[in-house]
Amino acid sequence: MNKTLYLKLFTLFVFVSFQLNAQKVLNLADMGIQNEKDATPIVVEALKKCKNEGISKLLFPKGTYHFYPTFAPERYCEITNNDNGLKRTSFPLIDFHNFSVDGGGSDFIYHGKMIPFIIEDSSNVSITNLNVDWEVPFVIEGLVVQKDESNKTFDIKIETPYIVKHGHLYITLEREDSPYERKYGKRFAFWEHYNLEVGQNIFWDPKTMAPLYNTRQYNMPEKGIYAEELEKGLIRITAKMNKLPPIGSVMVSKGEYLQNRTSPAFRVFKSKELEFNNINVYHAGAMGLIAERSEDITLDSFNVVLREGSGRMVTTTADATHFCNVKGTVTIKNSTFENMLDDATNIHGTYVRVNKIIDDYTLAVETYHPHQNGYLFGEEGDMVQIIDQKNLQPMTEPLVLKKVERVNEKISYITFDKPVNGKVEVYDGVENISWHASAVIENNVVRNNRARSLLISTPRKVVVRNNYLSSQMASFRLTGDLGLWNESGPNEGLLIENNTIVDAVYGGNGPQSVFLIDPQYVDKKNFEGIYSRNIVIRNNIIKTFDSSIIKAMSVEGLVFENNQIIQTNTYKPIFPDIKNIRIINCKDAVIKGNTYKSLDKSKGTITIDDKSTNVEVSKKDDFKITANTN
Repeated sequence: MNKTLYLKLFTLFVFVSFQLNAQKVLNLADMGIQNEKDATPIVVEALKKCKNEGISKLLFPKGTYHFYPTFAPERYCEITNNDNGLKRTSFPLIDFHNFSVDGGGSDFIYHGKMIPFIIEDSSNVSITNLNVDWEVPFVIEGLVVQKDESNKTFDIKIETPYIVKHGHLYITLEREDSPYERKYGKRFAFWEHYNLEVGQNIFWDPKTMAPLYNTRQYNMPEKGIYAEELEKGLIRITAKMNKLPPIGSVMVSKGEYLQNRTSPAFRVFKSKELEFNNINVYHAGAMGLIAERSEDITLDSFNVVLREGSGRMVTTTADATHFCNVKGTVTIKNSTFENMLDDATNIHGTYVRVNKIIDDYTLAVETYHPHQNGYLFGEEGDMVQIIDQKNLQPMTEPLVLKKVERVNEKISYITFDKPVNGKVEVYDGVENISWHASAVIENNVVRNNRARSLLISTPRKVVVRNNYLSSQMASFRLTGDLGLWNESGPNEGLLIENNTIVDAVYGGNGPQSVFLIDPQYVDKKNFEGIYSRNIVIRNNIIKTFDSSIIKAMSVEGLVFENNQIIQTNTYKPIFPDIKNIRIINCKDAVIKGNTYKSLDKSKGTITIDDKSTNVEVSKKDDFKITANTN
């Protein structure tokens, strides 16, 4: 019996020892972080200690921690769909494996241009239990208190730090009372007081906490805006606008284009098996999370939300989440995304464009949109295809990249395993078909944001279910283009089911549609070929004040069934004459089992163009075909 007991105790000892060694924890309370005014240096030092000593978990005692850029390490980052540049960070998670950061429910407050977390060349990393915010936001929010139609002026009241100089209004991203100002003197940290000229403006409704209804009618020009300070915190704006904003609305400005996506909260690159859990991003000067050239990423209760009591209108100045050239599975669940200045998520690849044909095997390719300069399109061994610039159709069978030689941030030489002579022209696209993601998007809330809810452009299997969606533009946009963003990925196997969609497309941009499936062809009339396949939209509740429910272009195997469409009177329809369902250049489509409850008890309307074939519309539906159009 004693020998048996001894063996049991020894086994338990070995097991406990193994568990302790497997989960070595560094508690930052032991490093005195609670007494630090700037947490950046101590966190950077702690991460070095974790790597050097094999510590697998960094734990914060619950508290509020401020992070300044003064002592933050920096690295040059080329971040797709964001601004490139030298980026300072408090969490340089470079080459970390089997590691976790537990914030303990703490608030992380940032100052100036920083990226809180940079995760590169890492695997099996988890970030949990923390809130990310900025002391000073990357936007100006000004309450409209007066307007003068005859002089085209309106007055805004501002609390955000600002500068008016030579008639221009600037956001200033740091307060004068930062600890380094007090501790070291103004000259020491003056260069960290970044200013951003006002631009890309939109007006918000403080009653709905969302963009104004029919926001497009209040569009401001990008140039020719004159600012005058009437008194401290009161600014008069002069701008050529078709319609001045209503008194009581809030002008939101995120700064000049190509300078206002500097500081995403999380930057992920060339990493895999990542988990983000129980995180609130209250604000960021770009995206909440941007991931590229990575695989298998899970977001569970990753929220981009307004901090309660903050009085702010805006969370992130760009997308809540964004995934480019990612593979494996992207999982987004149990999350809330609200009040962003762009989409809830965008999952896509990116075409590069052919700049020059070098020989039968080699092309010079370029990034097109400036926000894609320097992004990693492909590496040796990746599978790619040539894409026709006119109809977005594959022009070759899959090709293997044998060599990739970067020239600069715009141009690279790529060499294939097979000749492409006669199959490619200048300005055609090249798509990396090795790096596309599957996705599961479920049990999320999207609301009160500018732009769309979900952009999905991937040929891998995607399931979107049990979400609540209400955005200023389309709830779903499925597209691809070789004209601006060059985002790639026709859908092949997308299931959208059991979602509740409420009063989308209220911004007036468009005409939009709740479901907008629209590959962007160069020639809007003379196009051919199928772009996406096997898209199923079923069992959704769609509450809408406007007319357009679905516009589907170039889909083979579209199913729109058992959806409940309920017309509301929340707003006046902006595009009342648009047909409810538009089928364009589609093949093998089925529309059945749908109900349409209109305010006047009329049936819904469907148009099917002459390019579409084998479109089945159930006679039992509350929809009728009104015309076949070109």
